[in-house]
Formats: sequence, structure tokens, C-alpha cells
Amino acid sequence: MFSDHMVLQQKTKTEFWGESAPGEKIAVSTDWATNTTTTANSSGKWRVRLKTPAAGGPYTIRISTRHTTLIVKDVLIGEVWLASGQSNMDIPLAGWPPGDTIENSRQEISSANYQQIRFFKVPFKVAPKPLTTVSAKWDPISPQNAGTYSATAYFFARRLQQTLHVPVGIIQSSIGGTPIEAWTSKSYLQKSGDFNDAIGGLDSAKLNSNSPTVLFNAMISPLIPYTIKGVIWYQGESNVGRAAQYKRLFPLMIQDWRNKWATELPFYFVQLAPYIYKDPKQSDQSQKLRDAQRYALHLPRTGMVTTLDIGYLKTAHPPYKREVGDRLARFAFKYQYGIEQVASGPLYNKTKVTGNGLVVEFTSVGTGLCAAKTGLDNFEIAGADKVYIKANASLSGNRVIVSHPSVSKPVYVRYAWSDSSTATLFNKEGLPAATFTSEK
Repeated sequence: MFSDHMVLQQKTKTEFWGESAPGEKIAVSTDWATNTTTTANSSGKWRVRLKTPAAGGPYTIRISTRHTTLIVKDVLIGEVWLASGQSNMDIPLAGWPPGDTIENSRQEISSANYQQIRFFKVPFKVAPKPLTTVSAKWDPISPQNAGTYSATAYFFARRLQQTLHVPVGIIQSSIGGTPIEAWTSKSYLQKSGDFNDAIGGLDSAKLNSNSPTVLFNAMISPLIPYTIKGVIWYQGESNVGRAAQYKRLFPLMIQDWRNKWATELPFYFVQLAPYIYKDPKQSDQSQKLRDAQRYALHLPRTGMVTTLDIGYLKTAHPPYKREVGDRLARFAFKYQYGIEQVASGPLYNKTKVTGNGLVVEFTSVGTGLCAAKTGLDNFEIAGADKVYIKANASLSGNRVIVSHPSVSKPVYVRYAWSDSSTATLFNKEGLPAATFTSEK
């Protein structure tokens, strides 16, 4: 990871490490006037913390022993984020045509000339135990290479760079068709108790990207403890059909990564978009997974991008990745960079019974709630029997009132509760409300 064109996190003590002969003295010097020395341990490993200045560069770093000097050139200081998940994070700016494309891909690639945006793309690999090294390189973004990197992460980085006017480094570690358990470490996954048999047989098994812990071992572990500002995450399709389990595993993974980095990393993630699943095991199940994702918001320093208005029912890979990247950036701007704005769409808060109807209250209403032109046509209510029926729904200030003549004693309400549901409730900032059910 420590190579030409790298980006280091600004205004911090950034982790810097390597290997040498056991007991050898190592000197690390920079031309922003930070110098330090250390000695390799009995295994030849060494580690220092470099104090970084405010954003800038390019700089040079020299790592010297008595016999050798390594020079790392064109180093920028700025903001560094980890972008991870499955195919919707992995799909590149060039798309995967003809079936899965990115909106305005050709124009976006031709104009992607940003020397101050650099990507470090972790190659796909699985491993039964945590690895410490990764073979990749840092690339300044240009029209020649932009099409190969994550579209979501690119648009996120571009929004940051154009707004903050600092270098942005993206560590991309993503691979399609992968479940949450593959991205979680053995020690934390064992806390769930769900995969102990599989974990116990990893050394003798034929591994693939669905095997538990193997992507953490090969594609996350080597990145630790590289100093990053936070994480953006887009995953969940491979866990559709296992929503109750995901409700436990997703927060567990977030806590796992925070523990490994020894800091409460900001963690911003994307809800699944509407898509009609062909697999009977997944059919009409994705809304449950979306709702499970919402539960991760109980963890501090998290934020959720809702995509009910930017799905594309024919594919699980919607083309509207610029909107996703921009919405992820909203959370970073508000909570990391002090730029006041509404970051989230409306989120379900609580329900009150009023007569023969329900009053639904929300947080993240921004400057107010508003309905789509088609009206609030995807709210459903039910009595204690949990037999749901399409509700009559209307706005009352920043609340939604739902009722139906055939449900005289309503108890439960849910919204956008199907694979193909699209957004009808927004805040006035144009951000859609998230799928929810009031059932516990």
C-alpha cells in the first residue's frame, strides 16, 4: 500500500509499517518535515506513526536502513476512504454492458481527469486465515483508467474533491455476489454462532467468495491499520432471504471493522434498490433485507442511503450511481467535514393510534415531508391479525395518516414492502423515505 501516488489521511498520526531484517534500524523521513526511527522486531516487522500536515503535496517519503533506501514519490495528503461491498460497489464506471450499464458512462469516463483522486483497488482473493500483504497499486484517475474503478466510489470521491478541494484516496475492496459473512472476521463471526462448522473447516475446504471470513482475511485484513477517514459500503443482495440473520450480522461486521482499526470509523451504507428477484428463495424478500439494513442505524456514526427512487427493476445493478455517490457524500459532508445539510431521507420513528387510523412519525424530515405526484400509494396497514391491505395515506404536516374502512382497529403499518416498491414519500430536499415496518 505504501507506494508511488499513494494518499495519506491529513492532519493525523497515520500508520506506516513494513518488514526488514530482524533487529534492523529503520529511518522514515518525509519532505513535510516528519522524521522518525524504529527497530524491526524479532519477526522483522516494524511500525511507526507519521504526523501528517493539512492536505497538499506531492511529497516524497524515504525509508532507509543501513544498507538500503526506498523512495515513495508523488505522495498526496488528503482524505482517505475505504469503499467495500458486493457488485453494486464493484461495478466500474464503464459498467458491465450490455446488461448492466452506468448512466452517461462514456461522457463521465472521457472527463475523468482528476490527478488528485487516486484509487487503490484490492484484487479478488480468498484466504482461510488473515493475510498481511496485498498486491496492488495507487492510480491517479484519468480517462484511460477511470472506467475500471467503482462507479459509486468514483462519484463519491469526485463530490468530495470538488467540494473540499483536497486530494481524495479511495481504497476499493469489493467483489460481486458476496454475503456479509464473507467480509467478517473469524473472531467476530463466531459471536453469531451461525457459521462455526464452516469456519472450523476452512483449512481443508475448497474456498470460494461465499465462504465465511475469507474475504475479510484476504481483502480487508491486509489494509489494517492503514489510516482512513471512514467506510462506504454497498452490499446485501446476496443475503436476501436471510433478513433476520442479516439484522444481527451487519452491525456485527461494522463493530468488527471498528475494533480492528481501533477507532469508531464512520460507516455509511446503501440500501438495496427495487428489483424483481427471479430466484423463488429471494422473491418478495428484499424489502425485509432493506428493513434489516435500517436497524444498523442504531450504531453511532452510521448513515443509510435510500435508493427506492433510483432503482431499475430489470437489474439488481441500477445505472444511477452518481446519485448514490452524491448521497453517500452528504453524510461525510455533514458529519465529518462540518458542511451543514440534510443527509438522510425520512426514517420511520413511531406510530400512534388515532381513532380508526394510525399517525406515522418520522425523523430526518429536513424542511418537511412531501409526496410523489402519484400520491402515497404504497403504505399498508393491518390489525392485530397482521393481514395487510393497501392504506389510504395522506400528509399532515410532517406526519403521515393511514387508514382503511375495512381495518377498524389498525395496529401495524408498513411502507414500500415488496421487491418492486418505489419511493412515494420524500423530504423536501428530494431524499426518499426508507422501507419500514412498524412490526418489531
